[in-house]
Amino acid sequence: MKRTARLAGLLWLLSTVTGGFGLAYMWSNIIVPGDPAATAGNIHASEFWFRAAIAGILFGQVFMFFVGLTLFHLFREVNRRMATVLLASGLMSVGLAVANTLNHFAALLVLSQADFLKVFNHEQLEAIALVFLRLANGPGQGLLEIFWAPFYLSLGLLVIKSGYIPKVIGVLLMIMGAGFAVNILGKFLIPQFHPVMFTRLAMSFGALGGIPTILWLLIKGAKEPPQTSEA
Repeated sequence: MKRTARLAGLLWLLSTVTGGFGLAYMWSNIIVPGDPAATAGNIHASEFWFRAAIAGILFGQVFMFFVGLTLFHLFREVNRRMATVLLASGLMSVGLAVANTLNHFAALLVLSQADFLKVFNHEQLEAIALVFLRLANGPGQGLLEIFWAPFYLSLGLLVIKSGYIPKVIGVLLMIMGAGFAVNILGKFLIPQFHPVMFTRLAMSFGALGGIPTILWLLIKGAKEPPQTSEA
C-alpha cells in the first residue's frame, strides 16, 4: 500500500512539474492578450520552447492518466463506486486536455506560412493564431476543469473515509474541488465578473489541497487501516 501511494505521489509530482511548466510558459512568454503581432513574434522567436511547452502539457497528462489508475488501485477497496468516479473524472479530464492541445498545434500551423494559407494576409493569420491560443488557455482549459471538481471531491471523500492520509488533507481536497466548481461557473456563466479573481482563487485552493497531498503520498505513503493492523 505504501508503495502504491508513493507511486501516485511521484506521478502526480511529475504531472505538476511538466504540465505546470507548459502552462506557465504559454502565459508568461508567448501569449500577449489583445496583441496578435506580439504573440506571433514570441512564437517565431522561441518556437522550440513553445513546442517544448506543448510537450510538457502532454507529458503532464500522460502522468495524470497513471495517477488516476494508481489512486483507483489504492482506494478501490474503500469505496469502489467513489473510486470509479475518481478514475472516470481523471480520465475525462486527461482526454479533454490532450484534445485541447490541438489548438496550440493549430496556432503553429496558421503561422507556418504554408502555401494554402496565402489567401489570408499577415495580420489575419496572426489574429487567427491568437484565437486558437486563447481557446486553448481559456474555454478549452475550462472544459477540462469541469472534471477536476468531481475528481478532487471524490478523492477528498475517499481520503476521509479510508484513514490512509490525514483527514484534514481530505477536507482540503474537497475545498479544492469546490473552488474549481465555482471557477467554472464564473468562467462560463458570468465571464465578465472578475474572471481573474476567480481563477486565482481556484489556483490557490488547488495549491492548498494538492501540494500537501502530493508531499504526503510521496514521503509518508499511506497508513495501514486499523482493521488491517489488528488482523
